[in-house]
Amino acid sequence: WGNVILACRTEEKAEAARKLLVDRTGRDPFKVLAIDTSEVDSAVAASDKLLEDDIHIDFLLLNAGATGATPVFNSDGVEITWASNLVGHHVLAMRLLGDGLLTPSARIVIAGSEGARGTVPGMKVHDVEAVANDHHDGDRVAAIEALAKVRGPYSFNSNNEYVSSKMVVAWWAAALSRKLPAGMTVNAVSPGSVPGTNFARNASWVVRLLMVPMMKIVGPLMGMAGSIESAAARYVVAADFGDDETGHFYASENRKKLVGPMAIQTWPEYFTDLTSQEAGFQAVVNLTKVPFPVSVNDKTA
Repeated sequence: WGNVILACRTEEKAEAARKLLVDRTGRDPFKVLAIDTSEVDSAVAASDKLLEDDIHIDFLLLNAGATGATPVFNSDGVEITWASNLVGHHVLAMRLLGDGLLTPSARIVIAGSEGARGTVPGMKVHDVEAVANDHHDGDRVAAIEALAKVRGPYSFNSNNEYVSSKMVVAWWAAALSRKLPAGMTVNAVSPGSVPGTNFARNASWVVRLLMVPMMKIVGPLMGMAGSIESAAARYVVAADFGDDETGHFYASENRKKLVGPMAIQTWPEYFTDLTSQEAGFQAVVNLTKVPFPVSVNDKTA
């Protein structure tokens, strides 16, 4: 690409990343952009900046995420794990669509996780349908909103919120794919388990001091952890997907592994449930108050 925009929480962090990349590549196609993906207003400001600079995007990678040992909420009352994985990403994507800043053949990729399959020990995916039936008169949209705001008959667990929000990420991508103009695609793609990043910086001491260091050592030997380079390679592959490869969740083909060749995930069956997909998208619309742009021809309308 001729230009690469580094979107980070602050301009200082983005500039530091830019300098490292310039030193590593010997090139400087990089621009910096500040965005806190857990906050609607920050995503709006970042979108305004892109519009002001008239920057058109071929490949939109929505890769931010954060979590913590205790519940922390954004200014709209959405728990930070859910907010950072969904709120800012949704706002940015909708604004870029509405402002005409995505090229006709743009590829949108949002970070997923193998944990959303519910097979990782210590990470339990919320049963949205059951929560809806038991507490919200069957309304899955209301159930997802309640979960995102930690309003429910359960105790907060950052691991559970993380994998559950990633399940909704997959639903969001699937629903959005049916609305996009022909030629554009969107997919959820898991980078795999990558303990070499700073994702766990706000997690509990058990995760930071025990689990992450252990995974760095034994994870690669067990097919449960990979390198930053292998994770990034998955995104690069997704950037070249064809027009018909859209609306899917890609993760490790082997259900018992967190790295390795990736494939479309159709198991568990909730990934392909149309009602849940639409509920996931609408719940994020409600949480952000940012709908699909009316200026774009919604194919489902």
